[in-house]
Amino acid sequence: MGTSTFSSIPRRTALKYGATTTAAVAAAAGLAACGGSGGGSGQTEVRMWSWYNEQQEVLPRVIAEFEEKNPSITVTNRLFGSPDQYLPALQAAVSGGDLPEIFAPHTRALEYGKNGISLDIKAALGADFTDQFFDSANNQYTLDGAQYGIGWMAQTFGIFYNPALLEAAGVEGEPETWDDLIAAAELLQSSGVAPLAASFNPGTSGLDFFLPLITQVTDDPTWYLSLDQGEEGFAYTSPEVVEALQLFEKIVQGNVFQDGAGATQGPEATQMFYTSLSAMLFSGSWTPQGLGQDADPEFVKSYKVMKTPAISSGQRHWTANQAGAGWAVTSDEKKQDATLEFLQFLYSDEQYSKLMNESDSMPATKAAAEKIENPIMKQMTSWLLDGDGCPHIPFGPGSSEAGGPLSNILNGSGAPEQVAQEMQEAVENARGASS
Repeated sequence: MGTSTFSSIPRRTALKYGATTTAAVAAAAGLAACGGSGGGSGQTEVRMWSWYNEQQEVLPRVIAEFEEKNPSITVTNRLFGSPDQYLPALQAAVSGGDLPEIFAPHTRALEYGKNGISLDIKAALGADFTDQFFDSANNQYTLDGAQYGIGWMAQTFGIFYNPALLEAAGVEGEPETWDDLIAAAELLQSSGVAPLAASFNPGTSGLDFFLPLITQVTDDPTWYLSLDQGEEGFAYTSPEVVEALQLFEKIVQGNVFQDGAGATQGPEATQMFYTSLSAMLFSGSWTPQGLGQDADPEFVKSYKVMKTPAISSGQRHWTANQAGAGWAVTSDEKKQDATLEFLQFLYSDEQYSKLMNESDSMPATKAAAEKIENPIMKQMTSWLLDGDGCPHIPFGPGSSEAGGPLSNILNGSGAPEQVAQEMQEAVENARGASS
């Protein structure tokens, strides 16, 4: 596939699993102390589990350097081909109380933390360690002041565009607001190309586009985090969500998206863009990797990227950002010292930035972001350094089900108030089913 194997397809494919049940999580909390101890005589084995294949060629070098400096510690990095393969194995490990020392928590990071399975990394390593990460990445793993994960690869969304097609249609400059984009869409439609290719299949892909609209309406990147966790006073029927749905409806009715956007998946939308069937593409920071592999070299040299439009002129261009990949640490104390020693080495200045650049990945720390070499990636990361990142990943129980009803806005069969109610009911039903 042309699009990223780290974010676009696997994360969303993985959501269908729903991860472990609450009962399994609770059982694992009681069994955590039964997990396997270290490796051979006098040797401590730190196990890492993930499906993060982007660093599979460069991470062994980092592990080898660590083991050379720490001969009593062995690091075993187990890579799964995709979340489809990873999540059942993680589910079995959680149920059996034998989690690897470092693991990709997927969307269950907060639940694992609440049930005593994941370590509070902020408490263990201090704010000096966690403060080096982007706030948007830290927030997704934080609950009641405890932080149960850290970002590995950040992901940012924006609008990739073909300057030649915009110019040929008479579009001047980059649209600043949604009204500007709607006006540009009319010109592009008249010129015979789809304005903006976007993926709304599965529904969680639609949330990547929609959830930042809530932040635009509220101008508060923490508002959705409270909604995601089902805090009192926050619901999908709240006026803020309805207003965001009204904005979404306005964009849809402005014919901004390609025909059939509700059925379009990520690879299809990307292909529309690099084959010039659309002038623009809403997608994430993994896109340059895919375009470099699949698109014509001349196209790769010519495309550009801009921030998502603002709700009005002069307002902040809130950009969907969280850590599409992250790490959690088991709360089991047997090998905790060795585990934290390796974690700090992995994120050290001399290792992390180089590793991210060599794998053409977007880092989750501010210091490494300053050292990005890929021009497009560097531009997109600058938005995070400017503080424009906002949440777009449904981590709360049942939250991913809110994406399904968005199709009724896309096909014109539901009004915003009705869709808001459908979103609330879908999330409540999912939470009830998993309790």
